[in-house]
Amino acid sequence: MSGEKISVVILTSRGPRHSYFCRQLAAHYRVSGIVLDDRYHASDRLWTFLKGCGFNPFRVIAKLALKRRMLPFEARDRETEERHFPAEGNEFPGGVPVLAAKDPNGPETVEWVRQKRPEVLVVFGTRLIGEAVLSLARSGALNIHTGLSPHYRGGQCTFWCVYEGNLEHVGVTIHHLSPRIDGGDIVYTARPEIEADDTVRSLECKLVKLGTERMIDAVRELCEGRAPRVPQTEKGRLFLSKLYTLEKRLELEKRMAEGWLVHLLQARAAERVP
Repeated sequence: MSGEKISVVILTSRGPRHSYFCRQLAAHYRVSGIVLDDRYHASDRLWTFLKGCGFNPFRVIAKLALKRRMLPFEARDRETEERHFPAEGNEFPGGVPVLAAKDPNGPETVEWVRQKRPEVLVVFGTRLIGEAVLSLARSGALNIHTGLSPHYRGGQCTFWCVYEGNLEHVGVTIHHLSPRIDGGDIVYTARPEIEADDTVRSLECKLVKLGTERMIDAVRELCEGRAPRVPQTEKGRLFLSKLYTLEKRLELEKRMAEGWLVHLLQARAAERVP
């Protein structure tokens, strides 16, 4: 099936990497719509922050102090992402309808996607998408996960791989969507080249580019009925957002500044010497 005939609806988030992903797919397929999981408003972030502090003023003050320490690293990460995905291209493909959805599983989203009559649904960086939406794709639905399933599932998997010193599981997975988080049958996996000056964010950017390339192939193969389906027989580990704390992020930044990644690369190289 030619790319021009394959109708794709993308469900994604807001950011340079997500815009890049959408533009790349639009260069190969007929992207008939983009659903933006529009959940990161200032009021939502404030509520989540206060709730995470238990509405305790002392915990709020302590958390704000940690956030202030993170500011230089967050600025570095923004610059890294903009370098990998240049600012002049950080827009969704021109002419493609975009639905900003507070609930990517809500009735408005379901009806909007139904009207687009997608051959394939492609998901990148949203909340868990339910069957009401997934069932609307005639050929199926695929997800890009910046982690190697089933070993690392959930959020911030690149961070956890580096934090735990497990470079062999830094990777990206393209998989069929299922009710289980990052647990559907695997289509492709890929691993990046890891360099001594990498950060967690630069590794994630490499994974997005690798995963985008694999997704472009996977969409066509899904429509042609030849996309691989490798069941995830291992349970693996699931990392929830509540585990990704400011304390752990600052701890890893300190270790990285002290040469943690260089140490891991040297240890891996030594293991490979016959």
